[in-house]
Amino acid sequence: MRGFGKSGVVEEIRAAGGEIFAVTSEPQSLASEAQDTWELEYQAVGDPHHEILGDCRENDRFDLYIGDTGVLERHWSSHPNGIFQAGVLALAQDGRVLYRWHCRPTHQNRGGASGRVTAPHVWSRIRDGLAGDTDAAWDTDPPLDAPDAFWPYFVAQLFAHGWFIKPKRFPLGRPDDKPSARVSAMKPRLIGFAAAWAICFVLLPARRVFLGLVGYAVAITPAVRRVNREFQHVPAGRAPEPGGRSLGTEPPTARPRQRSH
Repeated sequence: MRGFGKSGVVEEIRAAGGEIFAVTSEPQSLASEAQDTWELEYQAVGDPHHEILGDCRENDRFDLYIGDTGVLERHWSSHPNGIFQAGVLALAQDGRVLYRWHCRPTHQNRGGASGRVTAPHVWSRIRDGLAGDTDAAWDTDPPLDAPDAFWPYFVAQLFAHGWFIKPKRFPLGRPDDKPSARVSAMKPRLIGFAAAWAICFVLLPARRVFLGLVGYAVAITPAVRRVNREFQHVPAGRAPEPGGRSLGTEPPTARPRQRSH
């Protein structure tokens, strides 16, 4: 969301007579906290009961994937009906869809936590939509602001955050978060963990160390399977449904719409 302000797109949209809003599945109190903390240049609106999303779902104009709230453990955020995965919807004054994109959560984007369509691309497609007379088709392959994650490495980072005993999720980005709890701080832990095993192979009987490593891998296998299960991964070709299920077909394509005069 912050990328729209940093790129200057917010000013361009307003100069063209439009407005921008951020809608979150959290209550308004947390939406306002995010707006203040991130110094957003536009209003953040809480939609914990998915009422706004329900309106957007009318006539198949727009939809979002819904994520589960219990990834590894509970935290301070509040999503009583599930977490909105990221999406962008742009509407003309007559209700015509100018642009629409939503994030399909996969292990490659860490369950929908990364990979957002870039603001300049969105604004460019909105301008294209203003010149047309039909609802815009879903943008299925836009440029994103982050590359795909290597899933095994991300799982290893979760274990490093739990000191290799159990996977532990990362905090959601409040100002008082400890620097040591961030993803970037896990690389030294992983290097140290690998180095410790290497030293054991040098100083101790290799067979015993190998058996210990196999035993550790067996011990953490249930936790690895839990991470694979809890981080949302929606196969290609499955569109979102109300309630968070991801069944059916690809999002609907463009259709003609009468302009209002």
